[in-house]
Amino acid sequence: MSKKAEYQYVVIGSGAAGSTAALMGAKLGKRTAIIEADHWGGATLNYRDAPYGAALGFTERYAEAIASSRFGLASASLGYNYSTILNWQATAVRRAGGGSKKVYETAGIDCIHGFAKFVSNSEVIVSGNGEERSVTGEKFLIATGANLVISGISGVEKVSCWTPDTALRMSRLPRALLIVGAGSTGCELAEYFAALGVKVLLAEAKDRVLPGEDPEVGETLGQYLNDRFQVKVLTNACVVAVEQDAKSKQVVFVQDGREKAVRVEAIVLATSSEAAVDLDLEKAGVKYSQYGILVDNTLRTSARNIWAAGDVVGGESSTEKAIYEGKLATSNALKKATNNRVYTGTVRLTNTVPKVAKVGLNEVECAQIKQKQKSALVPLEKVSASNLNDFKAGFVKLVADSKGQILGATVVCPEADLVIQEIALAVRCGLSVTEIAGTPHIANSWSEAIRVAARKLVA
Repeated sequence: MSKKAEYQYVVIGSGAAGSTAALMGAKLGKRTAIIEADHWGGATLNYRDAPYGAALGFTERYAEAIASSRFGLASASLGYNYSTILNWQATAVRRAGGGSKKVYETAGIDCIHGFAKFVSNSEVIVSGNGEERSVTGEKFLIATGANLVISGISGVEKVSCWTPDTALRMSRLPRALLIVGAGSTGCELAEYFAALGVKVLLAEAKDRVLPGEDPEVGETLGQYLNDRFQVKVLTNACVVAVEQDAKSKQVVFVQDGREKAVRVEAIVLATSSEAAVDLDLEKAGVKYSQYGILVDNTLRTSARNIWAAGDVVGGESSTEKAIYEGKLATSNALKKATNNRVYTGTVRLTNTVPKVAKVGLNEVECAQIKQKQKSALVPLEKVSASNLNDFKAGFVKLVADSKGQILGATVVCPEADLVIQEIALAVRCGLSVTEIAGTPHIANSWSEAIRVAARKLVA
């Protein structure tokens, strides 16, 4: 560089990966700047983790209270105040730091608001509020996340639709709603709205909800959503068009070779996403593909002084993965380390009830890489927690190699986010089913299903 850079570390994006990276850079004593085009804290705090956690936490309590008359609770007349629900979500976002620069400024980080475009590998132009400014840096981290992809749906640009980032902010609840896409987000939204009394249709182009999980998962959750909340699941249903008039919206889909249509008040597009790479990366010498920015195992891009982390590099999307990558990339960039990314033990979660948690390899993934495996599936009804909580919709599925080393697990139960941590540690540390089977578990807990599954594999 011909002149000294303004900053030693410039982070583009303030989501989970970007926030982690910028704060770590400041802690290492580097002159650090963070650039954000939308709300401070990114999608993680403002649109996803915080509001979804608050919203789903409420509906879990509400739905359980309504159903608790079987335990003796007089709950038949229980109701809710929708505006208070929205206020609570906003409060949760604010408490988590969404929309605030304070945490960065307190750490000594310069906050720059606007859209960044590369001019070279050492400079970006940031545009915002009708102004432009140049920002130069010795090293950069790109953490711009991903954007919703909407393709193959005729008329979508003319119809007012909600997205996962906006759906929880509806000022009033519709009577009937259709969600396009039954991945994790689609299922979470379906449960949320259905629990509040909305008639929900969930359309999925593949043959089950959560198509990325084992078949048993989709079958279990799809049936539960229907039985508990009357969600109508439309599988093998490819949405091809949407239309709108003064009174309602029409969704046209093809199912089993036949074109069908339904009318609803609202549509939520919970489709796939693509990396947000509109940064003039070519000018910085950063290569990318349709899947995201190309990085090596240290998260370094094709430009030697630029790293990338989070959804912008593709792969599974999760806050935990983004935080991990933000730390790894920053360590490699600022400490001159060469640590490779290792995702062993990373958990993914669908925050429905029952929750769906998965770690390591499942049977489908083992088959794809020709990994020999054996598995054991234990229905929840086989452990006493199922009887005590009157809950049977779920299971624990444990996968091990031929020597008994644990490869992964899928847990479908009310506390799957807690139960799965034991297996995450087992996968990361190379523990065997014998070690898990021999570890005492609390008899009346959901985690007892882990021990039972491990015991079946030992036998």
